[in-house]
Amino acid sequence: MTKTADGEITATSMLERFGFTGDRLTARIGDLSGGELRRFQLLRLLLTEPNVLLLDEPTNDLDIETLTVLEDFLDRWPGTLVVVSHDRYFLERTVDSVWALLDDGQISMLPRGVDEYLERRAESLHLADPSLLVTSNDGSASESGPERPVAVHRAARGSAEEREARKALARIDRQLERVAAREQELNEAIVAAGQDYDRLAELSAQLDEVAGERDTLELEWLEVAEALE
Repeated sequence: MTKTADGEITATSMLERFGFTGDRLTARIGDLSGGELRRFQLLRLLLTEPNVLLLDEPTNDLDIETLTVLEDFLDRWPGTLVVVSHDRYFLERTVDSVWALLDDGQISMLPRGVDEYLERRAESLHLADPSLLVTSNDGSASESGPERPVAVHRAARGSAEEREARKALARIDRQLERVAAREQELNEAIVAAGQDYDRLAELSAQLDEVAGERDTLELEWLEVAEALE
């Protein structure tokens, strides 16, 4: 038995919650796939009822199914979670406060979370490289606005900047895959909810959030891709 936010739960029930159902419930550990083995290792850790979890870039190492299960569990987990991640959806789903290591070398708490980090990061980049500033039609520098074009900074071929851009594209692609899987999961849940209007409202709100994250990621992908053209 182990204690969760829903009360005490058996090890078998935890296995089922983590996707081990049917014949996988009694499979030998040596027969598990890589994703299943990672899921099982996480499950064993959680069964010890830790009061603190430290996760370092968990979305880089876990498959989509394992991530979804982990997010669902941590969303209601009563302990303390310390996570370092570039995955916005994972952070917003699992943590209550966001801290960032900024260019001033200090760790700062960001009351508005990831949105504030992105704003401060963009401001820092603009100060470091004026070519990244948004310009008006007459060429004068100004703050960003919906009607003003952005001066695109091109990465030189073979440069470290190009390599970093390609890594960023790969990361965004992985995040888009996970967001797409989450959208499909939510759409299926909406269909299954039937006439449960409270549940439908909750799922629709989650779907709107995921759609917003997808839009942000697609915009980020386009910005990075432009630097590689």
